[in-house]
Amino acid sequence: MACFRGNREEFYGEVLLLDERKITLTAERGIKKSSKVAAILQQVFSHLHLVEVEFFGLRFCDNKQQTNWLDPSKTLSQHRDLIGPPYIFYFGVKFYAEDPSKLKEETTRYQFYLQVRQDVHRGRLPCPVHLRPRLAALMLLAEQEDHSEVKFDSEEKQEGENQTEYFLGPTPVGVVIYKNKVLVGKYFW
Repeated sequence: MACFRGNREEFYGEVLLLDERKITLTAERGIKKSSKVAAILQQVFSHLHLVEVEFFGLRFCDNKQQTNWLDPSKTLSQHRDLIGPPYIFYFGVKFYAEDPSKLKEETTRYQFYLQVRQDVHRGRLPCPVHLRPRLAALMLLAEQEDHSEVKFDSEEKQEGENQTEYFLGPTPVGVVIYKNKVLVGKYFW
């Protein structure tokens, strides 16, 4: 009868990333129920090219629909409330930096941005009504494939008159504004 029992080490799960992509976790990729959560985190960090890893973690929903953080020092089987297979984990920011502009890596700042964007869209981070259009515009700028400057032409150039050029530069921490290639403003998220 042993042939009808599933392998206790069989594993299938997914990690949902902040940009809505998925990483599939299987025994073929070296993940088992006896694996430490740190091993899964390492695969996620490697996939995202994250260096500043201390801010991030993995969550799961238990049978009461409560989210819990996985303990990296424990194995998957030691998390008693874990539901599966398939096991679904949510990658996210566990600890926020006091000043995101002091983060060294662009990829870290981008993951912070994705978490804030997700929290605003899902209503977990309230946004005052009067700031919603501005925040939406800034997010649209940040989402552009080409993160180079966005040019807004001022009035039509008239003969013999200098044209004023404004440039917006979206960054993970906000937007910078240039007037005739001189920095004139910074707006932080």
